[in-house]
Amino acid sequence: MWQTVIFSVFLVLAAPLLSYASDDAVGDVRPNAIVDFSFYELSPKTVHIPADGNITWVNLAPDSLGFVVFPASIAQSFSCGENLQPYFRKIEGGFQSLPITSSEPDRVQLPCSLAPGSYDYEIAITGAGSGENDEADAERKLPGTIVVE
Repeated sequence: MWQTVIFSVFLVLAAPLLSYASDDAVGDVRPNAIVDFSFYELSPKTVHIPADGNITWVNLAPDSLGFVVFPASIAQSFSCGENLQPYFRKIEGGFQSLPITSSEPDRVQLPCSLAPGSYDYEIAITGAGSGENDEADAERKLPGTIVVE
């Protein structure tokens, strides 16, 4: 009897999570997509958005900082060119986002719209207590792709 109650509670609690995962299925175009990352995983690895869509990155890794890092070549595809502020700053070889933590409700989004195409990027993760706050100091890098349709 108690196993049935526990299983029923699990299903009630897990249902929103399961539907959330299916919302970001590969090939599913989302105008306001969310990309979650932990120290080991980026989900979804490939996100599909329309030309006027946006992405918000959310850090699920406790005690860490994450940075979205774009190669310099992406600037020509942004409608705002190289002016990617306030979310991104220019670094050697590309652009780096503000730090994304798991303890603060701060979010990083695309600074403006991207032209249709496929764009590779990475999430660089460092330990929050390590004093490192730059992509160059990353302990781990997770590759991702944005497909703008």
